[in-house]
Amino acid sequence: MTQRRSRHHPAHVPALRMLAATTALCMAWSAHAGRPLSVDDAGVDEVGHGHVEMWWEGLRGQPGTVYAAPAFTPIAGLELGAVLARDRNERHTLQGLQAKWLWSPAQEQGCNAGSSAGVVHRRQSAGQSAGSVVALNLIGTCAATWGTANANLGSQRERGQSWRATWGASVERSWGAITPHLEAFGTQGSAPTFQTGARWEWAPGKQLDATVGRQQGRTLLSLGFALGF
Repeated sequence: MTQRRSRHHPAHVPALRMLAATTALCMAWSAHAGRPLSVDDAGVDEVGHGHVEMWWEGLRGQPGTVYAAPAFTPIAGLELGAVLARDRNERHTLQGLQAKWLWSPAQEQGCNAGSSAGVVHRRQSAGQSAGSVVALNLIGTCAATWGTANANLGSQRERGQSWRATWGASVERSWGAITPHLEAFGTQGSAPTFQTGARWEWAPGKQLDATVGRQQGRTLLSLGFALGF
C-alpha cells in the first residue's frame, strides 16, 4: 500500500518520510499490486496468510532509509501491518501500525475499493520522541485485460500541525513474472513525485523489485524484496 510506500529530503523531509513509512504499511500482496508501488491497491492476502517486505530507499548517493514491513490477514478483507525503519541520514527510527480493510472482494476483472488507517512514530537516536503522523486513505483498484489502475485519496496529520491531503495514482501491467509500473503521488503543499519501477516474482511468493523516481529535480531510488507466508 502503499502497496508502500516517498523519497524526499530538505525542509519538509520529516513529515514526508513518515508519510512514506505510513504508505509502506498499506502495501498488500494481491494478484496485482504491492511493493514497489507507493500507491496502495484495494487487495489483501488470503485469510491466514501474510507477507514481509524489506527495502532500502533514498536519494542517489545518500545512505537512505532501511525498512521492514510485515503484514497478516486474520479475517477476510482485513489486513494488519507494521513497519520498522532506520533513517541512516538523520539516525532516526520509524515505528508504525496500520489496519487496511476492503469494502468489496478483490476481483481479477472489475473494480473494488477499500480504506486504511495508520500511525507512524519517529524517534531520534538519543531515544527522544520526534513526532508522529496519523494517516487515513481511500483506495480504489480497477483491473482489466490491459492491466491494473490504482487510485488513492487521503489525509495525513503530523502532531501539532494541520491535516494535509494526500493523493496517488498508478498503472501497471504484468508480462509473465515481470510487472512494471508508472505512478505519481504527493502531499498537499509539496511537489509531486513521479516514479517508475518493476517487480520480478522469481518464485511463488518471492519477489525482487526496484524503482527510480524524480521529485523537484532529485533522483529517488529504492531496492527491495518480499516474501509471502
